[in-house]
Amino acid sequence: MSVGVRTTSPRDLTDLASLTCGYSGPIAFIAGGTDLIIKQSGMDWPGLVVDLTRLSEIGAIRVSDTMAEIGAATSLTAVAAHPVLNRELPVLTQAAAQVGSVQIRNRATIGGNLASAVPAGDLLPVLKCLDCRVEIRRRDGSVQRKGFDELVVGQAKTSLANGDLIARIAIPLRHGPNRASAFAKIGLREVLTIARLNLAAVADFDREARRINDIRLVAGAIGPVPLRLDTVETVLRGRVVGQQLADDALQALVAVVDNTIRGRRSRPYKRRAIAGLGLDLLQGLFGRAFEPPHEMRFPA
Repeated sequence: MSVGVRTTSPRDLTDLASLTCGYSGPIAFIAGGTDLIIKQSGMDWPGLVVDLTRLSEIGAIRVSDTMAEIGAATSLTAVAAHPVLNRELPVLTQAAAQVGSVQIRNRATIGGNLASAVPAGDLLPVLKCLDCRVEIRRRDGSVQRKGFDELVVGQAKTSLANGDLIARIAIPLRHGPNRASAFAKIGLREVLTIARLNLAAVADFDREARRINDIRLVAGAIGPVPLRLDTVETVLRGRVVGQQLADDALQALVAVVDNTIRGRRSRPYKRRAIAGLGLDLLQGLFGRAFEPPHEMRFPA
């Protein structure tokens, strides 16, 4: 760490506001440290580094009948292992369980994953898909709440001002037998892997009729920010689940990738890879395996 860097470890959010309110230089918050330490390697550190590990207020998970509130300093291991989240929001716990290695998940936090805003971040498409609201504590102690798209505005870019701290992520809960959700990713390796593509889905699925009443689909690592797949949702919505539906959905996924990254070197790989990823996602959502389509049209 550079000479002259001031470090502090506030006891609570009130203490945090008193420490940062009068400071005008660049501020960095650190909890797990998995991003900040790498980013600052060989570079000057911010003038003030705030250790968040003593702030129990932003390190807890609270679940009510209508809302899950996850403190930003909650580790991904804790998110993945939480029994109520696993029951109510399996798409979130599945994604958290696939981030990096065990050691990374033990240190990395949900707030840090969101604040880094990297396109390959596994939790980003999930949090967008779940329509999360983010509580932000400003340097003066005031509170703001933003939706995902208001916060994540570009590749590794957020609307956070200097000294803004993500405090909590709130996710609305929708109960009932028709809810279903799933997450799937493709990376370079089975472990320690950064996603080349990931998909998150939340569905209202009538299990008795095998019909998709409604669905939200979001893709990550396909552009600078997670992409809502409206055209694929239209293909799926109101349909009975079967092989023909799977064929149509995969063709729609390929078309989205093809149109979104036209001209990029990764295009041939990604438009084929997303078909296999789509099969994994559909199996996770609906509890049955689907055959790959006999013919897939991959535009040149």
